[in-house]
Amino acid sequence: MPGAFSSKRHFLFDLDGTLVDSTPAHAQAFADALTPGHPALARSFEYGHFAGRPTREVFFALGLRDEPELTDLTEGKQRLYRAAIERGEIKVFPGVKLLLERLREKGCSLFLVTGASRVSTERVLAVTKLAHFFAGVTTADDAHPGKPSPEPYLHTLRRYGLKAGECLAIEDGQSGIAAARSAGLDAVLIHTGLELADVTNVLDCETFSALLFS
Repeated sequence: MPGAFSSKRHFLFDLDGTLVDSTPAHAQAFADALTPGHPALARSFEYGHFAGRPTREVFFALGLRDEPELTDLTEGKQRLYRAAIERGEIKVFPGVKLLLERLREKGCSLFLVTGASRVSTERVLAVTKLAHFFAGVTTADDAHPGKPSPEPYLHTLRRYGLKAGECLAIEDGQSGIAAARSAGLDAVLIHTGLELADVTNVLDCETFSALLFS
């Protein structure tokens, strides 16, 4: 493949905020789940601080420790988010499908590495018609702990027999970048204004395609 990252054969994509614009739906689902029992937490909740992390780990990080409550909150948030999926609130970012198609045409293999649950991930992929692009999918149900731990990426490398040096991770947040780099992968940021030292921000799919295929 000509252009930047020409040595990469495998592209490992995050899902939320990277391929699909789901941040508003996730933020609202967390706030709505917290409101009945923890209204102050709901009002101050900033999803951006926790983007990419598994749902239960987010509630735990907020200081909630009671196991039955953690289970109820996690299940409640997931129900609310899945309702948003069914209402069509999750949209694919412009240029995503063309980018994935071009990578497949070049013989690259594509994988999904997400902090979302298996059920939510499968519904998003079905509704957005992205499922067929991926040779493998790693979710929060497959690897513990989640990002920023490297385990989701290490699990993917082990399961599919991938070499880290041949992989590029595509993420939209700091926790995902930290996870990828700790697993020995090169990584880029997309669909975010975040700037991290020594990490290329490709801004959007059009810019990314120009780097890959020019």
